[in-house]
Amino acid sequence: MFSRAAATRIVPRACICRSNSTLAPRNPYLKEFKYKDRVSVKNGELTLSADEHSMIDRFVRVNQAGETAAVTIYKGQMAVLGHNPELRKLLTHMRDQEIVHLEIMDRHIRDFRVRPTLLQPVAAVGGYVLGMVTALMGVESAMTCTEAVETRIGNHYNDQLRDLHQLKYKELDELKRTIAKCRDEELEHLETAVEHGAKLAPLHELQFEFVKGGCSLAIWACERI
Repeated sequence: MFSRAAATRIVPRACICRSNSTLAPRNPYLKEFKYKDRVSVKNGELTLSADEHSMIDRFVRVNQAGETAAVTIYKGQMAVLGHNPELRKLLTHMRDQEIVHLEIMDRHIRDFRVRPTLLQPVAAVGGYVLGMVTALMGVESAMTCTEAVETRIGNHYNDQLRDLHQLKYKELDELKRTIAKCRDEELEHLETAVEHGAKLAPLHELQFEFVKGGCSLAIWACERI
């Protein structure tokens, strides 16, 4: 099982950890940020280098796209499996958590003045198709999809937290806390998927690696486009 470490703990790249962190209130510093250029951001105590600014842009951009896809994955699965009351309740719960995550990422887009990825519509449609197709393959395959996606996203958020930990600006504390909160709930979804038969899917490893690889490709593209 995955360890339940503190949200600020930075773990080795291959590990996934979880915290008991809670969603922090909106950071009052963020609304004062003035992103005048791509070289530096200065406001009181805060100064970001071009590299730091670029890193935060990438993180915020890809996170919004990822949570968009997550919401539509569950919508696609519900379109096929929603007739089962137990599954509908389960999928609704996970979808609703992803909706909250998306609201957080939308707020980060505004607060940090980040341009959304041009692939946002692709993320939405692709997520829905992935959710529907895997659900049509059966409950176990739908759960394998969730297992693969959340495994990749858990590692992805941990990578971001590791890099953000190197930035000692208090104005970024909320960004770190909210990413940790989203990661923790993604890992809950992963465990839920395994408990509901993900590893019983036909050709489980093949399905798992295919979806996980697709997530990695999507992350690479959405960070850059």
